[in-house]
Amino acid sequence: MASEAGEGYISTLVVTADREFAATCQTQLPSHADIDVTIVETVGKAIDVIISRDRLDCIISDHDLPDTDGIAFLEVVRAQTPTLPFVLFTSHGSEQVASRAISADVTEYLIKESHADQWERLASLIEDAVAYHRKHGDLVDPRTRAQTLLDAVDDGIVVLRDGHVEYINSPGTELIAAKSRSSLIGQAIGDILDVEDSRSLSDILAVIRRRDRSFDRFKAQLERRDGTVLSAEITVTAAEWTGSAATILVVRDVSEHEEREQDLWLKNRAMDNAPIGMTIADADNPDSPLIYVNKQFEQLTGYSKDEVLGANCRFLQGVDTDPAAVREMRDAIDARESVRAQIRNYRKDGTEFWNRVTLAPIRATGGDVTHYIGFQEDITEQVVRERRLRQYEYAIESASDLIAAVDKDYQFLFANQAYRDFYDLDTDEVTDKTLPEVVDTETWETIQPYVDRNFVGEPIQFEMTRSRPDQPTRTFDIRYHPLEQVNEETVGAMATMRDITGQRERERQLASLDRMLRHNLHNELNVITGHAEMIAERTSGDVAGWAGVIDRVADRILEQVDKEREVVDFLSQPSTPAAIDVSETVDSVVDRLETRHPDAEISDNVPGDLQVLTLPELERALEELVENAVVHNDRAPITVAVSAATSETAVTLTVEDNGPGIPDEERRVIVDDADIEPLLHSNGMGLWLVKRIVTRAGGTIQFDTGDTGGSRVTLVVPRGEPNSRTRRG
Repeated sequence: MASEAGEGYISTLVVTADREFAATCQTQLPSHADIDVTIVETVGKAIDVIISRDRLDCIISDHDLPDTDGIAFLEVVRAQTPTLPFVLFTSHGSEQVASRAISADVTEYLIKESHADQWERLASLIEDAVAYHRKHGDLVDPRTRAQTLLDAVDDGIVVLRDGHVEYINSPGTELIAAKSRSSLIGQAIGDILDVEDSRSLSDILAVIRRRDRSFDRFKAQLERRDGTVLSAEITVTAAEWTGSAATILVVRDVSEHEEREQDLWLKNRAMDNAPIGMTIADADNPDSPLIYVNKQFEQLTGYSKDEVLGANCRFLQGVDTDPAAVREMRDAIDARESVRAQIRNYRKDGTEFWNRVTLAPIRATGGDVTHYIGFQEDITEQVVRERRLRQYEYAIESASDLIAAVDKDYQFLFANQAYRDFYDLDTDEVTDKTLPEVVDTETWETIQPYVDRNFVGEPIQFEMTRSRPDQPTRTFDIRYHPLEQVNEETVGAMATMRDITGQRERERQLASLDRMLRHNLHNELNVITGHAEMIAERTSGDVAGWAGVIDRVADRILEQVDKEREVVDFLSQPSTPAAIDVSETVDSVVDRLETRHPDAEISDNVPGDLQVLTLPELERALEELVENAVVHNDRAPITVAVSAATSETAVTLTVEDNGPGIPDEERRVIVDDADIEPLLHSNGMGLWLVKRIVTRAGGTIQFDTGDTGGSRVTLVVPRGEPNSRTRRG
């Protein structure tokens, strides 16, 4: 500490809670001038020093202090010593703080570490300010000077002596909403300030007057003379006013400040809990490090806040990140512009996700970009869906089938290239037309009932010929599918039209050839069997035996021809599912075969009221299995059992006999779709017909060995849905 002897000695009070700044003041200031430094951490302790010390030449104060701010402290000092040098330090520059400090007649307002020779400058400033104060301080009337200065500050200043108002500045008069300043002088403070606080104002003032404490500060709701209430921050200090003890109140309206704080709190909460990732990056730093990330960003990326603050957001990039997207964002940042990009990023665990990144600059009052705010949104599902939709669109557009959709007003929603080509429609005009405008009148009258049924959710299938001018008539397999929204509401109909003109022509040709061959085979085989019978009647011995073989083989061929006709008829005709009562169907089959084969014992075990939506030909398949089990059984007695079981999705029909079993080659043809050459008799063709019927019904056929050593054949067919009907027209 410098010696107090000598005119150069300067008593300086430093008020700061910043230990590093305090220590530097303690060492640097005395090294540049004859300055004695006293350090305190709070305004309360500073007031004690001011009251107790006879000599104080200068005050250096931080703006951010534990018990109040530097501006309020400055205003208290100015009420007592209006010309005392007072230097205010801040960590960061603020126009608002600077303006308030200047209004309160601060000697100097400085920003820490703003100059390399800061301490030399400060020491010189203190010496000059103290010298001026010593030389001219006595020339100024302290009371007049204080009142002039205090009228210029922003806060309300009230000087009390024995609890009564001795002085109040103009801002204080306005704050209380009094008619005039003079009307307040001499009044008890309790009659002027109606403070809503947990502690009474009189108790607080009593403590300060007794000097039990020299400083207090609290927030309160202040009821003004006009009945309005505002939020106030009140600082109470012990002081001297015109040479005698007094109490000074600094009353600050913090309503706007609290509103700003509330607004800031809400904004921070909104950012912290936003449903998309949010980041803030420091644009003044060349690497733009992150200074804030919200919770959703942590959840989206898998990185914690501690792992990413201070780092550039490029850590989300990886092997397949598109350099063009990165360059687009980099160029926008360099140009200080906003940008939105879709980029492939990587989470902490290495998984990929598509990130829609939006970057926007945050500008200071002067227009300079100080920060960038970023928004990150996981759009992986959207990207996948869009790609899938593009694939679907490409598949539909390039399909050879005619595909189109209309809404419930028959307005076209879309039509693919094949549909547009068939009806000579331009791409741009499709959605401007309705279905009745595109097809001819006769066609519309035919298809309108089908379209309307499809609107209520019924799938439709039918065949129809369509023609265009100067074009050959075409045959189409037409299917209507309901267009449904997420809530399963039908909003339109989609049609697929497959050109089956060539298929139908081939079927007609094959049918004609089949009829011709069957006719010729029947005629020729009848000639063979007739001659074989004549030979057998007129001869004996080996010749008669040979004639019998010829006759039997011809009969088998005729039987196969008849079976082939049945198979061809089934394959050439489309089938329509219908609701079938399984119990009635089985009873009907059993009754017919018992009549046809009275020596066979045929039983059935089928639950009643068993309904299935399937092909009616299933009855023919069941009859074929039962008859096959009877005809090809050389045991006595012949037994055949038919049973049925059901599940939520399928019905199972089982035919079990005590016969010799079905040959392996026939099972292979039926089960494995092997070459049909081994089917040399009508029984094999019958099983093949069964397989075709069950397959068309969407079911399966299985072969096993029964409990008695015979065959067990099981048919499994889907139960179907009640509305799963098709139409043929």
